[in-house]
Amino acid sequence: MRGTWVWVCVLVGAAAIAAGQSRDENWNKCKADDPDTSIAGCTALIQSGQESIADQASAYYNRGIAYHDKKDLDAAMRDLNQALSLKADFPGALNSRGNVYADLKETDRAIADYNEAIRLDPNHKLAYYNRGNAYGDKGEYRTAIADYDKYLELDSSDPDGFNNRGHAYMMSGDLDQAESNFNAALRLDAHHANATLNLGIVYNRRHKYDQGIEQFDKYIALKPHDSEGYGARGDAYRHKMQYEQAIADYTKGIELNSQYALAYYNRGVSYSRAGQYDKAIDDFGRYIELVPKDVDGYSSRGLAELGKGQYERAAEDFEKMNEVQPNSQLSFFDRGCTHLLQAQTREAIADFQLSIAVDPKASNAVYATLWMHIAKKRLGDDDTDSMAQEAEKADLTLWPGPALKMFLDEMTGDQVLAAAADANPQTQTSQLCEGNFYTAEYALMHQRRAAAETEFRAARDACPKDYVEYAASLLELKKMSAAAAPRPAVHSEARKP
Repeated sequence: MRGTWVWVCVLVGAAAIAAGQSRDENWNKCKADDPDTSIAGCTALIQSGQESIADQASAYYNRGIAYHDKKDLDAAMRDLNQALSLKADFPGALNSRGNVYADLKETDRAIADYNEAIRLDPNHKLAYYNRGNAYGDKGEYRTAIADYDKYLELDSSDPDGFNNRGHAYMMSGDLDQAESNFNAALRLDAHHANATLNLGIVYNRRHKYDQGIEQFDKYIALKPHDSEGYGARGDAYRHKMQYEQAIADYTKGIELNSQYALAYYNRGVSYSRAGQYDKAIDDFGRYIELVPKDVDGYSSRGLAELGKGQYERAAEDFEKMNEVQPNSQLSFFDRGCTHLLQAQTREAIADFQLSIAVDPKASNAVYATLWMHIAKKRLGDDDTDSMAQEAEKADLTLWPGPALKMFLDEMTGDQVLAAAADANPQTQTSQLCEGNFYTAEYALMHQRRAAAETEFRAARDACPKDYVEYAASLLELKKMSAAAAPRPAVHSEARKP
């Protein structure tokens, strides 16, 4: 944003355009909103040699803003530096140079300029606004909120201030204040696109997906060529497990922005959960090309490969996770599951132990403990004591803690399934998937094969198709079906006397 005394935005021009113009005419051009006109007028004034030091500073200042608006950051920086060399106590130029530093990603230098602008003019509202943006870029959201508070004290009529403060609240986790601020922005401007989008994101985070979709519909109507609206609406449909609609939105987002990495990833998740593994693998591959340092891409592609029964490729992706993020707890766990699905039980146990060791208090450690117990039982080992020791390190009130308590005979299977219920339908689906799988394994360990088969079928039917519990349930049902099949009769020849 620019100071109220600045009449220029961003433009480009040549001094020749201003030739023959009067001084007043050149000043009008220098203050114009069109960058080219502004640059021409300011340049004519600067080259005239007739302006006072203060007016020269103003001309460099306005031209610097025009260059900034044209994204010519080097020229903008030169002019703003020149303005400040002529007039050091120039809060407007300091604020504008801070904006150039911010665009150059030199956030600390930007904040230093905003600080000085505020020292010179404690009511310089735009310096508070811009400093709030800079602190937001640094992830210092509470400090950013304090600056937006001051800005809104000075100007309560600007919807941008409420939107940006709402965004800072949202990023700090205060969804109540975020929603309140986005609504305040929309009361001032019902067509404020960013506030419309951000309010929808808040609804998504509150699991109010239908309300979120309403906001994203409005945003797309306001900005039909912006990929983010389709991506956000796709997220809402994905959380509602309406994968066809989600895929359509992510596809539209990718059409608008071929570098939209998150849309490739989330479309891959949608394909994978719908069992369309080949398309999912392609999307995760594209995501990995765009964001090679994110372990989630390798993990999700590995799970899709696991769903296809491509165990070696899955293991390679899980190993790649450890290269990108050494000592990855999830990598060890995923690799352990891959070993167990291939009946490589001892190798699986070793990986589950590595996963637990990374952070024994994490939920991933509880998952690893559960799967290690299943693996050890298949070897005939009694690991009750070690399982109880691992359980003491974690909070078993959180999922999947109830499943571990069942294996410790502290909860029943019915209680585990009741604990899987959640207000978020996607979370509930995930937890019921896992709860059915673990209760099936518990029943199998206690020789209740009919109950185990029922629960494995429930897991198969409930699980998203990119969950390892889905693949494991299919294998268990296949083994149970083979064991129940009648064996062919063996006919031996009669003995000869």
